[in-house]
Amino acid sequence: MTSTDNGCTVFKNDRGATQWVLIGETGTLRAGTAYIVEGVAMDAMDPACPQGLPFQVTKVTEGTFVEDLTPPPPAKGSGVTTLTGVAAQGVEAGCRVLQTDKGVFVLVGKIPVPDGRVEVRGVARVDMATTCQQGTAFEVLSVRVLG
Repeated sequence: MTSTDNGCTVFKNDRGATQWVLIGETGTLRAGTAYIVEGVAMDAMDPACPQGLPFQVTKVTEGTFVEDLTPPPPAKGSGVTTLTGVAAQGVEAGCRVLQTDKGVFVLVGKIPVPDGRVEVRGVARVDMATTCQQGTAFEVLSVRVLG
């Protein structure tokens, strides 16, 4: 994601939320657009652009891809279980969590889970890492809204 701040082109990395000040051929970049940026990170801050470390751009491609977040098949021995709790947005963008009496679970898979009190049936995915920074991944197989 790019933005312009006091004449500096600022790029925020979606994965690590690291901010870089892009230098080089950046005239064609548009604020608010996602890009794949290749280049070399510099280790000295530019006083004119203190928003982040400089990054010398060598190649820019507009980000038109969609990341496939389909979880891999569960590990052998993983059993289907049912959890009841409150579903909500997690602390990281795009993350859904379920607060239960057994702890917090990150809801993954293709089945959408609405906000509020729900019962979900699925598989705890201790073999799967997420960027959500909250709880164990839980692959949802079905969901039932509880009034």
